[in-house]
Amino acid sequence: MKLIAALGLLGLGAMANAAPVYLECKMTTGTKEVLWNVTLDESTGAVSYTIPELGVVQKLPGVFTPDRVVFGAMEISRVNLSFTRKTVVSGVVDRTDQGQCKVTDPPKRQF
Repeated sequence: MKLIAALGLLGLGAMANAAPVYLECKMTTGTKEVLWNVTLDESTGAVSYTIPELGVVQKLPGVFTPDRVVFGAMEISRVNLSFTRKTVVSGVVDRTDQGQCKVTDPPKRQF
């Protein structure tokens, strides 16, 4: 029993030290593709994204499952990196936008 508990703690420690994952995603809004820069930080349960073209910067709590990451009305597949955003109006899905992500290297920092 102690061995199982120790192995569980080791797993949690590894997860807590996991580096953020940086994605570059393109979402089609129906008329054109828009670039999203997404950072998935599973150790803190946070998803941050920017949409440079629109000047949007956002940080949301994320739900990290084995096959997807869900944040707000958006979802990124951990299997094929597909990106989905649902627009909900009065509790009903009004529109679904689709996109695709790719893993990118973190930016080189000066500090």
